[in-house]
Amino acid sequence: MRRFRISRRLSIARLGLDSMVAYSSLVVLTPIKQSPTHNVVVVHREQGLDGDKLLHVAGGPHTGIIINKLCKYVPGDCSNDVELSFSVWLSDGVNRQQEKRTMKFSLRDDVELKDGRSVVHNFFKQLMAAFPKDYVSFMVRILKQMQQEYAEIQRIDLECPEEDVVRYLSELEALGIASRVEDEWLRVDTRNVDAVARAVHGTPIQPTVAIITCLFVEKQAVDALIEDRSVLHKYKSGGDSNVYTMGRIGQHRVVATKLASIGDSREATTSAGSITTRLLGNFQNIEHVFVVGVGGAVPHFTDAKRHARLGDVIVSASRPDAYIYSNDLIIDRKTEAFSGFAVRKWNPVDHVVSQIVEDGGEELVTKWNEMTDEAVRRLHDVGGDFDFSQPSADTDGAEVHLGPIGAMANFKRHSEENEEESVSALRAKFGEEYELRALDAGFDSVIAAISGSRIDSWTLIRGVADYQHGLSRASKLWQAHAAARAAAMLRVVVERLPAP
Repeated sequence: MRRFRISRRLSIARLGLDSMVAYSSLVVLTPIKQSPTHNVVVVHREQGLDGDKLLHVAGGPHTGIIINKLCKYVPGDCSNDVELSFSVWLSDGVNRQQEKRTMKFSLRDDVELKDGRSVVHNFFKQLMAAFPKDYVSFMVRILKQMQQEYAEIQRIDLECPEEDVVRYLSELEALGIASRVEDEWLRVDTRNVDAVARAVHGTPIQPTVAIITCLFVEKQAVDALIEDRSVLHKYKSGGDSNVYTMGRIGQHRVVATKLASIGDSREATTSAGSITTRLLGNFQNIEHVFVVGVGGAVPHFTDAKRHARLGDVIVSASRPDAYIYSNDLIIDRKTEAFSGFAVRKWNPVDHVVSQIVEDGGEELVTKWNEMTDEAVRRLHDVGGDFDFSQPSADTDGAEVHLGPIGAMANFKRHSEENEEESVSALRAKFGEEYELRALDAGFDSVIAAISGSRIDSWTLIRGVADYQHGLSRASKLWQAHAAARAAAMLRVVVERLPAP
């Protein structure tokens, strides 16, 4: 355990010139305890120093910072007003280790808590702006920030209790929620799995259907409808580990995985594209790919047949395009007025899935409703944090819709004074212009990876959770049931695919 106590003491010491060196507004670091597993350091403000305790007096750009010798005690208040936690990876060039750090901030007595929280937020934001690579740089950054500003902060306790994190993860492993693979911990749901597979070579028949989800609730819903389930950990150092659920739906062997994140940020698009590419590289007999989960319906108030309601499902179809992603807005250079959307359009080569849904008729809808009930029952039997039941029994029967699905990048930088209304207006205009049936959180990099892997048959299945993109605050009520609806449609469609 490593623990750093950083404090600011405002008392003035009257020092003798023979044994003391007088300074003004100094920030002093005093180590209290040093060991391989437990370090305590106090950083405090002084206006006078005890020469007998001095170890190092910094100069140059670090003038005003003092390092003391090891000392057992530094006086000061120990109360904590604001607390936050974060995790970091530590590496010695060979081994990597994750460490959780907790920072506990103590404010001056004359600082209001709400103001102090804002100060702490700014302090932490500045600290994380270019995260130091080692402990020394980390402590220097804190010392410099304390020296230059943030006078409202009286003291900071920085704790690194690695053993507490390991103990907590071990408890999660005992519950079947996490699993340790070498020096990483992976989240799994073995309560909904029949076996655990360790090597892809042990599977006699390679999967021909791949299923991609993003939210954990979506992955749970999909896994519940896969028969003969097993979990495969594909571990690789450097953060490229993946967990796959393998099993059977109808005549087809299937493999399902979950994206780490989704959206239009560089990290999200890179991660989603890489996970998809690795999935299709690890399982090279894939013929069909399904992107399954929640989405937001595009309202059609003048055409009841085109208007999707909460709990409905939209299956992507090339009418005329299957997936449309708006990566930017077109702005007139002279007037700076909005003039259109810059888009990328995607279409599968093989339209077998949309044809199955279109030809299925009432028999397919009936089977879909039955499978939804079965999914909800299975999910509730294994327990969990989500309620997959339909939130409102007053709604009419759910329907299946075919048509284009789209997504938009984050255009807040173009928004006007009322940002929310501006984004909503753009979303409505985008949906109307391209006759979209649903919007999702942005799976452009996933579709690009699928297309780049030369998969001819791919489809998005979206359960309607809201009227935005499926991830809004309003979606929380319907999200779990919408995920179950989408998973049920996946199963019904896969059972009707031609035999491999």
